Amino acid sequence: MTCLNTSLLLLEKWGQRWQVTFTPHKTQLLIVSRTRQDIRFLFSGAALIPQEEVSILGVIYDSKLTFKTHIAQLARTAAGKLASLRRISWLLDSKGSAPHSSILVSPGEGAAKTHLDKLDAVQRRAERIIIAEDQPEQPSTLQSLQHRRDVAGLTTLCKVQQQTTVHLQQLHQPLQQAAVQTRGAPRTPSALIIPRSHTTHHQRQFLPRYLRLWNTFLAGNKCPDDLSVAECGLQKFKVCVNAWLFCCNLICNL
Repeated sequence: MTCLNTSLLLLEKWGQRWQVTFTPHKTQLLIVSRTRQDIRFLFSGAALIPQEEVSILGVIYDSKLTFKTHIAQLARTAAGKLASLRRISWLLDSKGSAPHSSILVSPGEGAAKTHLDKLDAVQRRAERIIIAEDQPEQPSTLQSLQHRRDVAGLTTLCKVQQQTTVHLQQLHQPLQQAAVQTRGAPRTPSALIIPRSHTTHHQRQFLPRYLRLWNTFLAGNKCPDDLSVAECGLQKFKVCVNAWLFCCNLICNL
């Protein structure tokens, strides 16, 4: 806390040097911490009041990082667009209506299932618009939101581990080192170390969740080229992951 107050003081001195005036009551403060101590920050001679939610670049963050309000806003916006689309659905081709469902993809990867169910409900409404009324038994061609999130997450992890993406290198994870050599160890040479989770909230976050999926995918031998960038490009990896997740979903639904 002392370090942050010092940084705020340096920022205030920088503003005085360059004749920049900061307004304390317009400064938003969001505290994400488990401490029960009274955290107090001073800026421009006034105490900053902590807020429960802060909107940054269109994403609403809360003090517990649940993304509950942000997902509710996404679902409300998507439902409004679908309501407008339904009024003119008789003028549109069902195939042309499918791209509008892309607004349902959620950026809150670590959100709880109870919050993500709101987006799933909106997708079911979109499916009823896309499927023609004269073909009610036609199977849906839309993949579930969780399926699309998993494909995107594993593809991002592939870019982190196998490609030189500078702004993602902080997510890079070391390889697992087998303490005891077994018959299963050589089959997954690219398996990664999974960080230990102490809460269910942490288990749902990007690294713990998709590192588990990454190791499970490698153990299934679905990508014979061992995820080498030179031999297994990003597009091929995405196709393999999509097919693997689709088969897993079919098995779970049986």
